[in-house]
Amino acid sequence: MAVLGDMAAARLRRSSNVVSRVVADEAIVVPIRRGVADLNSIYTFNESGTQLWSLIEKGLDPAELVSHLQSEYGLSREQATADAEAFLKELNEEGLVEPA
Repeated sequence: MAVLGDMAAARLRRSSNVVSRVVADEAIVVPIRRGVADLNSIYTFNESGTQLWSLIEKGLDPAELVSHLQSEYGLSREQATADAEAFLKELNEEGLVEPA
């Protein structure tokens, strides 16, 4: 849970180097490199990932994402934290989010 520990108080936002759209309840995220969409690096998120992506865009912090997963999917605090941490870690590693 180090990622949430490190980011728990920080708000995140989607990187200014990506564009995204929701199509058929699935988020599609495309990084922009040198002013052009990098079509070799297209990301799609499942339902819960799409919801978390939307909440990040709205400015919710990681703790609020955990609460959302708990209430929306009936997850335990531990499972919601692990899921949010894994999602945020991947977004961070891929450069799709940055500190707000």
